[in-house]
Amino acid sequence: MDFCNEYKFLNDENHVFIEISYNDLRDMIDEFKSGLVIIGGPWCNHTQAVMRETNQVAKREKLDTVYVYNPRFINVFKEEEDLRDCESLEHKLDYYYLIEKIGYKNKNNELVRDTLIQRMDTPTFIVIKNGSVIDYYTPEYIKDPYIRLEDSIEDKTMEFNSRIAGMIKKLKEIKVITD
Repeated sequence: MDFCNEYKFLNDENHVFIEISYNDLRDMIDEFKSGLVIIGGPWCNHTQAVMRETNQVAKREKLDTVYVYNPRFINVFKEEEDLRDCESLEHKLDYYYLIEKIGYKNKNNELVRDTLIQRMDTPTFIVIKNGSVIDYYTPEYIKDPYIRLEDSIEDKTMEFNSRIAGMIKKLKEIKVITD
């Protein structure tokens, strides 16, 4: 994916983003890997709004890679589908796996149609450390020219930057166990 072309506010050709698939994301959890992951895509205004700042914070905090998982894909019928819609039993199971591993709860208690599974908003940032999701964050910002809530003119860029920097610190934190 050409991130600079897909994300209109990202203007750094040397960005930190790497696109991953559902299987890659699942492997990070199952194989006890670590990383900061964004679940979202260029079709989401909220994801669009935060990509440039995420890149800047990651570089400032010396994080080389931020993984991006787009839950939308082309199905076997050549139609665009969103894993979060749970259109098939396989997708329900895949999506439920993510929701359970993340421990995701949306603030409106919105469920996926015909299920009891929480509907994940995008973007959702998750910190995976040694296979465990230790933190998640779902910002709902738009950008024009700064990051703000849709119904407000207050600049939330510093608040967002602080939250992402905190997530990166949790990822890098080394726990020392003493007897």
